Amino acid sequence: MSKQYRILGVIIPLGIALAVLPIKLTADDVQSGGLFLAVRTIRYTFIAGVLAFFLHLWLNRKFASAGSKWRYAAYLFKIILVAVIIFTVSVSLDFAFDKIVKSSPFTIAKEDLNWYLVILRCVLISAVQFFIVFYLQLFRESQRRSLEIEKLKQAQLEANLSNLKEQMSPHFLFNTLNTLSAITQEKPVKVYVAELASVYRYMLVHNKLNLVPLAKELSFITSYLYIIKIRMGNAIDINIDIEEKLMQTNIPPLTLQLLLENAIKHNVAAINKPLQIRIYNNESHIIICNSLSPKTAQHYSTGVGLDNLMSRYQLLFSRNIVIEKSSTMFKVKLPIQT
Repeated sequence: MSKQYRILGVIIPLGIALAVLPIKLTADDVQSGGLFLAVRTIRYTFIAGVLAFFLHLWLNRKFASAGSKWRYAAYLFKIILVAVIIFTVSVSLDFAFDKIVKSSPFTIAKEDLNWYLVILRCVLISAVQFFIVFYLQLFRESQRRSLEIEKLKQAQLEANLSNLKEQMSPHFLFNTLNTLSAITQEKPVKVYVAELASVYRYMLVHNKLNLVPLAKELSFITSYLYIIKIRMGNAIDINIDIEEKLMQTNIPPLTLQLLLENAIKHNVAAINKPLQIRIYNNESHIIICNSLSPKTAQHYSTGVGLDNLMSRYQLLFSRNIVIEKSSTMFKVKLPIQT
């Protein structure tokens, strides 16, 4: 329980106790015993209020809200249950106090021994504290969700900035690629330029989105891998085996490209020892697996890319990616989101 709730659990009942004080203290009231009646009222309402506040807080945390069909019945049950508890505790304390301090003006007044009024008072205190606790927890949940949205925006912004740092001016880039394609007569060069343009076009259009269909991401990866294969040849061996039924599932854009880039950046790839990369799925995850052969001179890496990816999955889907590493294999499992 946070310190904030503990403080509110004392201040709010005290405020209610003062607010429901049934008499106005005057000189005549003090002389006639009104002061004792005021103290009794504050003591009773304060103790009942504190007890009701923390009981409702505990019940709301212990038992999640029922479905919409039974939600209001559950609320009513909590109010009545807490009213019964504070009634039992309050009356027991009053009688125990009366036994210890006989005929004290601070004990329960005879006129207050109308059980209907006592029960009604307990129900009202329980109901008021229920709605106060309900509002406080609703407000805190709203703050938590707002914070998650801000985190997601921050993660998206960092991912965008990371991509933008490596991009040239789009118009200049595409004009250059179009010119290069026009002046060459060699078909392999034209294909390479077309695939390169496809890669950058996808990055420019989709990196601002939170989610894209897996089919689009794989289409982009096909172009990206064409460029990689031209550069690395037989030093890299990539296999993609994703079931057709998953093509419309959602994935954060550039996820696969980030993981492929990390695998290529941090591992040795040679013709006599190709870097093996496999993308496939099981029932619950899309899996990117690569053989592990770390480079002796590691490239500098902040680790921001993988951390951002983990944050985005947590914020978007409330699920975590799984990272598994052995002496020969590095594997990242992405939860399937239908």
